[in-house]
Amino acid sequence: MAATQPTQVSRARIGAITVVAVAPVAAVRLSYPLWWPRLPDPLPSHWNARGEVDGTMSLTTFVTIMSTVALAGGLLALVVALGARMNPGTGTRRTMVTIGAAVGAFAAALWLIVAGAALDHPDAYQVPSPTWQLALLLPAVAAWAAAGFAAYGPTPHPPAATGRPAPDLPRASLLAGQREWWSEVLRPGAWAYLTLALIFGGAVVMGVWVNPWVAAPLGFVGLVTLYAFTTWVLVDQRGLHVAFGPWRWPRITVPVREIESAGVTTVRPQEWGGLGYRIRPGARGLILGHGRGVRLELSGARYFVTSTKDPDTVAGLINSLIDQERR
Repeated sequence: MAATQPTQVSRARIGAITVVAVAPVAAVRLSYPLWWPRLPDPLPSHWNARGEVDGTMSLTTFVTIMSTVALAGGLLALVVALGARMNPGTGTRRTMVTIGAAVGAFAAALWLIVAGAALDHPDAYQVPSPTWQLALLLPAVAAWAAAGFAAYGPTPHPPAATGRPAPDLPRASLLAGQREWWSEVLRPGAWAYLTLALIFGGAVVMGVWVNPWVAAPLGFVGLVTLYAFTTWVLVDQRGLHVAFGPWRWPRITVPVREIESAGVTTVRPQEWGGLGYRIRPGARGLILGHGRGVRLELSGARYFVTSTKDPDTVAGLINSLIDQERR
């Protein structure tokens, strides 16, 4: 099977990424001269649990820090995108553009929230704590990160795998006519539920002692974490899939065209820096605890590891699927 050649990031995509990178910096630098006559100096930089200002920062210093952080995020996205004009690389570049967009959006949003709350207050210590604005912080940053993700466009296709798995690797029977050959639900251990309890507990405390709006971002994180507690591992004609939530969305697919072979391995969270869906150079993995799992050897010297209840069957199905496809 011939390898698919990667497509370079087009000028139109570079233009879209430039807009995503520059807009947060522009939001800070354009609003500052418009708002400057109406802002106190110093500016509040921290509120205590009672909603009272207990920390300030000079207006010039605050806007400089936020501008610098937004600029750093924008430069990250632009440098990665311009580098992709010469070498598109893998999905890692798209991830870095997304991170750059999120960093820039966070700095701009923080400036807009703090400066917006301080407008027309002569004294920094009279500025009330932001409330509903904080509830919008995470969704706004997530939306702008999604814009960066979309602006990069489709990631380059990795080269197609060739050959067939070694004879000593596991095999399993493929039943014709089945929509899925393997489907299982994985749930984390007690540690995850303890973490979730701490997140929601912290949100309740903040809601009672500060206000519900301040607690909203933490509650949002808790809901997303709870949704991801239901994790699926699926095998069908297209390859192996990892899906999240009761609706199996979002879904991450490892297509059979990229898989060289599948084998049983030992999953060690310490090698991945923790639990969850992990990404590192040349590798990805769904790591839900220490134990047996499946390792997929992929084209381009990459690999994918996932926890599973029955790694022998999952690896066998994948290898038999490869045999069928490349017979």
